[in-house]
Amino acid sequence: MPTIGVDCEIILDGVGYFVKPGSYRMTQPRIRRASVRADGGEAYVDLGPGRRTWSMTILCLNDLVGYDGQPTGLSGQSYRDALRTSYLSSTGRTLLFSEPTGGVPIAVHFDYYAESACDLHMQQVPLSSGAPGGLSYEVTIELVEA
Repeated sequence: MPTIGVDCEIILDGVGYFVKPGSYRMTQPRIRRASVRADGGEAYVDLGPGRRTWSMTILCLNDLVGYDGQPTGLSGQSYRDALRTSYLSSTGRTLLFSEPTGGVPIAVHFDYYAESACDLHMQQVPLSSGAPGGLSYEVTIELVEA
């Protein structure tokens, strides 16, 4: 089981991931509405905070090391495949998400997924040493509170 602060920074759908520095962002807009009344004045209704939205870039890199200095044992391709599986299988259901601060897991909808391969030549390095090839990715995701 992944542990935030030991071998990951967030947990999504039971898998621990590292987040690209500076990319983690949580927003929570207010639910409000302004309208013009019959007398020409403005009416403002504030219903309070809305649903939280998290956006971040997940590091799906080869040779990641946890905070304890031990290799995570997963390739960049494995991290990417786990994220992709969560995204594709989350239609009509929620996933559990644990923030970097820990606490109770939050039910979220997996709303957005975009990946980029860091360097296509990286797959050649392991192949030349007899190891299986594998790319490193950066995957940008967005989660919406259920």
